[in-house]
Amino acid sequence: MIRSNISRIAPFFFLARRITTLPRTPKERNSLNSTIIYEEEEKTNNFETEIKRVMPQKKEELPKRIYYKFLCKCGSGFNSFSEFLEHIKSAHQIKKLDFTEIFAKSRKKDWAIKFYWHLSCQCGHKFVSSLCNADLKISERQIEILKKYHLRCLKCKQNAKFDNEELLDEFLKERVKQKLIYSFYKEKFAQFKNESHSERILEGHIQELCEKCQLLGRYCGEELIQQEQISQINYIPPFLKW
Repeated sequence: MIRSNISRIAPFFFLARRITTLPRTPKERNSLNSTIIYEEEEKTNNFETEIKRVMPQKKEELPKRIYYKFLCKCGSGFNSFSEFLEHIKSAHQIKKLDFTEIFAKSRKKDWAIKFYWHLSCQCGHKFVSSLCNADLKISERQIEILKKYHLRCLKCKQNAKFDNEELLDEFLKERVKQKLIYSFYKEKFAQFKNESHSERILEGHIQELCEKCQLLGRYCGEELIQQEQISQINYIPPFLKW
């Protein structure tokens, strides 16, 4: 009786089981391999996605501030006065420059120049400032430097000295010539408008250490025209190579 019952159940049991067969043909084997590879790639991609979510993202570096020695009103920057002169001849059609005539017709005699320069202190500290100041004057067809305002050292609080002062004096006089060109050829540069004056304190400028700020009783950069002196292109001037 028991044997007969088992014999009835056994066929039903084997029929209910899922029959798994191995792939016989090459086509079936390739299909199976593709399925396995796809599942492994899916796991890898999901794992990499999770890693990206967990790992902190690197912060983008801010562009460095750039200072040119000479910045044309059209926005082009140069590190020598000769390059600037070549630029205005070709780009602004100013073929002949007669500074004798320009000096004679200039109504403005006193000029205040703001500039970027390297400084050194007697304590050994070296630094740069993007907001140095100098006063110059046109007299008898010559440009005379009246005063270069001191900047004090942050460490010892003593007046620092401008590096390469002879080169600096030449540069300041060329900056005045640049301003005279703009004034003499107003029509040529009329289409280029200066940016508005900035009241934002430039990075690193401490009023308590600036002679000009102390004399004015306020921040000396309020009248700074940024288009004239500052550009945001990623370039550092080679002052130390002079």
